[in-house]
Amino acid sequence: MADSTRSMRKAIFDRDIEPAWKNRRLSEIAPDDFRQLCGRVKDRGAPAIAIHVRDIVKQIFGFAILHGEKVPNPADEVGPAFIATFEP
Repeated sequence: MADSTRSMRKAIFDRDIEPAWKNRRLSEIAPDDFRQLCGRVKDRGAPAIAIHVRDIVKQIFGFAILHGEKVPNPADEVGPAFIATFEP
């Protein structure tokens, strides 16, 4: 991953994901919570960032599951088309 991509994803995590779920366990985060988070990001006029939020959350849960956590991945139930659609 390029340094610029890593920096962008870290900024998104710090600004959007961590403050929303800072004091919650992975097992406490449901697909509806995830939809609300993406909706807030999209509503502020950042649909592309909302898609990045989905990708980051999907990776975080995927990492946890790979390392033995028994939690469902809320991003699996929310497709990118639900979050935002773009016209060429």
